[in-house]
Amino acid sequence: MTTNQTIVACGQTADIGTTVVLWDQAKGYICPHPRGRRHCSQHDPQLNGAPTREDSKYRIKNPVTAYEELKQSVHQFVLHYDVCYSSYHCHQILKDSTFKGSHFYLDLDGTIYQTCDLYWKTNTAPADDRQGNERAVHVEIANLSWQARAEESDLYRAPKDLYRKVNGRWRFDLPEKYQKKLRTPDFKAFASRAYGERGYFSRQINGHMVRMWDFTEEQYQALIRLCLGINQLLPKISLKVPFGKEKQRTPLGKIKNFSTFRGILGHAHVQGGTGDGIKKKYDPGSAFNWSRLRREFARKS
Repeated sequence: MTTNQTIVACGQTADIGTTVVLWDQAKGYICPHPRGRRHCSQHDPQLNGAPTREDSKYRIKNPVTAYEELKQSVHQFVLHYDVCYSSYHCHQILKDSTFKGSHFYLDLDGTIYQTCDLYWKTNTAPADDRQGNERAVHVEIANLSWQARAEESDLYRAPKDLYRKVNGRWRFDLPEKYQKKLRTPDFKAFASRAYGERGYFSRQINGHMVRMWDFTEEQYQALIRLCLGINQLLPKISLKVPFGKEKQRTPLGKIKNFSTFRGILGHAHVQGGTGDGIKKKYDPGSAFNWSRLRREFARKS
């Protein structure tokens, strides 16, 4: 059986060289709450707002025109941790919401799920100006963040730290009901890197101390390929990440040019909680390896 490796925007595809499960394939995940983008015209404008309509209403009138409009209106790829055990878990959480969704999920084993055509907007990061979803494509990367630490767990009440050291590496103890939903049988999720003896990374982001173990090696490899493919389909999303020349590193919190930056950035970069009613965000968190993305993109340019 041939495994799909393409992502889709207005019917246009890009082969990214790693497994992608599309929304219309077996065991795919369909975005529960897509919306229309205000700057795109090839859909019923009533789809721009709530509530969510039935799937049959989400039709692209002229894919060629739609693709040209999409390329002009989208210039950011926003990275999130999902604060979930796995992509299956993340999808269940978003389905239970009345408005949230994400274009992509990136599971622990590196499997990418595309939930809808990139033409549609998903409500994942409004940003401090409330326009963030109009200009962006989103990915939810499976990682519990601070919820994996028993001391900080409040959503899932972990009785003990959910990472433990196995032969010198930190392994995520994934509950069996989520383990069974991974596409890779018997996959073991190890943190790609560790910080000292404690294993988890700890850094201040938008005024909050975020403690978390790293993403898996499989996730980093798949994410890099996904970034390259998105840049191919939507060239205004440049292969660059925020970078502070003074400190010679990627800042972790909100950046000044959060609305105009063209490239790949985190939810925390666009949403510092300064807008009216807008929450502070911290993803993709303290463990995310921004330097690795920078090196990979420099190598490709």
